[in-house]
Amino acid sequence: MTRLIDIGVKPFLVASSARALMAQRLVRRVCRRCGSSYVPTEAELRALNIDPSNTAKATFMKGKGCNECNKTGYRGRFGIFEVFVVDDEIRKLIYDKVSSSELRSRAREMGMRTLREDGARKVLAGLTSPEEVIRATLGDLE
Repeated sequence: MTRLIDIGVKPFLVASSARALMAQRLVRRVCRRCGSSYVPTEAELRALNIDPSNTAKATFMKGKGCNECNKTGYRGRFGIFEVFVVDDEIRKLIYDKVSSSELRSRAREMGMRTLREDGARKVLAGLTSPEEVIRATLGDLE
């Protein structure tokens, strides 16, 4: 939202025309052939804001590296997403030219899931590794 305004789009045009905004990042998928379960470190769980007591049903995966994945432990990619829905209150905030942190805070109150949170859900499902989500979302910390 603020990037559009920063490049010169008038705030009233952004507010009146945007219904939702989406951010996305591609993260690498753990190789199905060499991927195996492992126990993540406390630092990885903390970085992804995952409560260690809620990991009993989680499958944390990490690739060892094989010929199929060129010894990387990853094969293929998929997206993690953040969707920001623009409602009347958000429109008013945009008209008032509030900071991007205030807009983000309001979106979080409305239930927006951040890129890192969506990535954490996919880590818990065993699709990618914690280090991959942390790498992909490093610049998106609040």
